Amino acid sequence: MRVRTVLAGFFVMLVALSGCVSQQASQQPVATPKKEEPQISEVDKHYYLGAEYLRNEMYGDATREFKKVLELDPNYQKAYANLGFIYLQQGRLDESIQMYKKSVELAPNDAEAHAALGWAYMADGKFGKALDEYQTAIRLEPDKPDFFLNLGAAYDKQGRLAEAIEADRKAVELDPNNLKNVLTLANILYENNLYVDAISVYSHALRLDPEQFSVIKTLGFLNLKVENFAAAVDFYERAVAKRPDDAQIRYWLAAAYDKLGKTDKAIEHMQKALDLDPQNKDLYWLLGDLYNKAKRYSEAIAIAKKGLEIDPLNAGSYCVWGKALEKMERYEEAIDRFQKAVNCHDPNWTPYAKKEIERQQKLIEIRELKKQQQELEGE
Repeated sequence: MRVRTVLAGFFVMLVALSGCVSQQASQQPVATPKKEEPQISEVDKHYYLGAEYLRNEMYGDATREFKKVLELDPNYQKAYANLGFIYLQQGRLDESIQMYKKSVELAPNDAEAHAALGWAYMADGKFGKALDEYQTAIRLEPDKPDFFLNLGAAYDKQGRLAEAIEADRKAVELDPNNLKNVLTLANILYENNLYVDAISVYSHALRLDPEQFSVIKTLGFLNLKVENFAAAVDFYERAVAKRPDDAQIRYWLAAAYDKLGKTDKAIEHMQKALDLDPQNKDLYWLLGDLYNKAKRYSEAIAIAKKGLEIDPLNAGSYCVWGKALEKMERYEEAIDRFQKAVNCHDPNWTPYAKKEIERQQKLIEIRELKKQQQELEGE
């Protein structure tokens, strides 16, 4: 499941700033010798002051003022909504829900009020009730992208993946130039292994912001997953250009070049990754494995030895060393190195090392049979 932060800024601004006049507030002008000014009721004075406190995140003072509002006017809907927001920020979820429910009761056709109540239900883990509120909000205002993003989050929490994706797609359809919406859809596709669709949506995000590093890096990884290795190299090269000292990016670029069959380029970037992160024990055997692929066996052994200096129980380094010895037809020594890998008790390497020991023994048998054959032919 993804974790999604529901943005509330739009709601705070709406209820705290733009809608500050109560239905009960006096609209009658009061004549003065110079000009006419609207009369501000006592209830609205407290509301304006509470809204200003809320805008400055002074929650205690804001709560006091909104409670005074409700003492004077128990039906002042926006005061309930703002108290709901404050209680939610303070983790007082039951109280927040009660305030938002009262807000909805007083303004049943207010889409924002339903969305806010849905938000509180989400925070309290009541995803079914949140879903109902978001659906009501959408019924009242069907063209608001944020409502669909929230609906998608509620579906996702219930494990209803197809409906979550559809809701997120609708948010993108309504506002295709909103990078947040596009990334929300891309992320849920990625997290659920829908890689081809994710590539399409992340590419859309990259068109909106060509400098978005995380998107470039993710597109490199996704293209590796779908075995489009040339594209993976392209994206990781772009990522490296932005962050040349990022060892992880160098590693993935090396992996992409390796899959593309460009072993020398893979070695270049894996060596750079190791230079940047010399304490990473896995980079030693990874580089050694590339040396073996390039038939540079002495270098493979040398880097494996360095890896064992960092971690004497590095089974990967022993296996790389053993494989290099095999290629040099030094099978007895290879058996010794693979046995040392077994002795490391690394579950990721032990099965491989045991099979390699059997392989070396067979290679020794074949070597001996060839030797005997040559001796017979020489007689």
